[in-house]
Amino acid sequence: MSEYYNIVPWFDSKEWHKAYTDIYSPNSTDLTKEDALEILHVWKARCPILPSGIESTLTLLEVRIQDIKSFDVVGEQIIRLAYSTALMRFVNHMLDSQTSKGSSLYKAAQNLGVPDWVIDLRHDTAHGNMLPSLELLREATSIGFEWLKVNYWDKHRKIVKDYVCGQKELENDEESKVRVLMNFCFSLSICAHSKLKIKRLADIPDKSIRESMINNIKEIFGDLVDLTNLKKVTIVSLINLINIYSKRLLKNPDAPLYATEALLGNDALFLSLDLFNFLNERGSMKESSLNKHYVHCFETLLTYLHTNDLLQEFVMELIAITQSCELSNEKRWLAALWTSEILKALKKSSKFVKRFTNNTSNNMEKKKKSELKALFYHWFPNEKGCGLLLDLFKPIPEGLTNLSFIRPFITTYNVYLIYFIKDILNLLEPPLPANIYKKICELATLVASPMKKFDTVPNRVFTVSDVKAATEDEHIVDVDEEKDGMEADLDASETDSQNNTIAFGIWKMKTVGDDIWSECPIGRVPATLHPPQPDTTDKENSEPMDIEMYE
Repeated sequence: MSEYYNIVPWFDSKEWHKAYTDIYSPNSTDLTKEDALEILHVWKARCPILPSGIESTLTLLEVRIQDIKSFDVVGEQIIRLAYSTALMRFVNHMLDSQTSKGSSLYKAAQNLGVPDWVIDLRHDTAHGNMLPSLELLREATSIGFEWLKVNYWDKHRKIVKDYVCGQKELENDEESKVRVLMNFCFSLSICAHSKLKIKRLADIPDKSIRESMINNIKEIFGDLVDLTNLKKVTIVSLINLINIYSKRLLKNPDAPLYATEALLGNDALFLSLDLFNFLNERGSMKESSLNKHYVHCFETLLTYLHTNDLLQEFVMELIAITQSCELSNEKRWLAALWTSEILKALKKSSKFVKRFTNNTSNNMEKKKKSELKALFYHWFPNEKGCGLLLDLFKPIPEGLTNLSFIRPFITTYNVYLIYFIKDILNLLEPPLPANIYKKICELATLVASPMKKFDTVPNRVFTVSDVKAATEDEHIVDVDEEKDGMEADLDASETDSQNNTIAFGIWKMKTVGDDIWSECPIGRVPATLHPPQPDTTDKENSEPMDIEMYE
């Protein structure tokens, strides 16, 4: 049978990974992005027709660097035109697979997780008389970059490998060993659950599971474990042994990637809905948290990942799954709840470490795990039997405490973000200001359930004539903030007898008068340009006013 090869423009996988790192690493700079742009130009020279993800990245990266280096030279209008063209190409390239099936651009954007206002921006660019503002174009470009990271670069990062023509591709030996190791940890974790009462290998009732674990033990440990008498091989001894042995195997820098793929890949069982339905006592997919007995089945596995610095990559992949429109809603929901559970457990470990450091002069390293666990439940008795408890010796993975690192996760459109947004924000060091924290959580809630925020739909579209009518009647447009903080009367004919207000959707106008609206920037009203003098008798109208939108 003939062999088919896909010739790619990069020299090898190392060159591909360098381009990825230079663009998307948290430590990347303008200089590294220029290096990445040079690499992409080389690929373009080698292969004029690049994959859509790389072609779009090249277009957006080129205009961003041009903006940084040449803005003062070429002027704002040229930069706006360059951004507009780049975004138009991005939308056309990345949504082409959906639109070719007959879907509209808006439907395609919804299916692929692209914000619909980016499509509006594309329409304004293509058909409008004026180009969008520079700030809006820059923001849309940033969103395009993050979308490409999640939907192209991160997905291909796991599968890009070197292949030599004429030679049979062999599975990476270390990757294979890590996969076996993760499968064994998975089985071991379920067996360690106290409710199952399995203390030895001989106690495992299912013969196929017992034989699979024995084969894994032989492959991982060789002759280190005596399997002649399974009644003497305890689950606890295997857990201790695997923590000692695996340190050598996990030295490979790609080990976190291999481990995550083994546990969360397409054929993995960690997010298996069948396993969830079997182990979850409630059996419901409408809950906002996981059943504690189901969670404890995987406590040993997740503690192992934490101990061996594999947890950060694991959490990142869980979040990526919640963002993937290609997966089922049930699987994305389950990934979101697991993300929440793990982040809560990391916060508990952090609180314990801080209290231990402040209250004792002893060295934590000299303590046994059992002693630290007993001390934790002594200090936090309400946590006993609730949720995960990970490695109390280990700190929170550094990336999860860094705002720059988690920014792409909390700024990408994701309806499941509401399940873990508070948990991920609680890990940040230093903590976010309370008002910003609250606004981000409210935004996640709005994204998750937009129609619940505005149960009443306007029965008409308001025009300039309505604003003029309101001005002539000297009415101030406002919303009723007392009704659940969001529900407003959207009927223009109803007025508030006490406040003499007229409600127009979620907007309120706080100023009236003969103002020249055409001279005021978008998002402001003329009153902010020429605020009233301090000696005015109307206190409310003495302050600068603008148009506000309430969530």
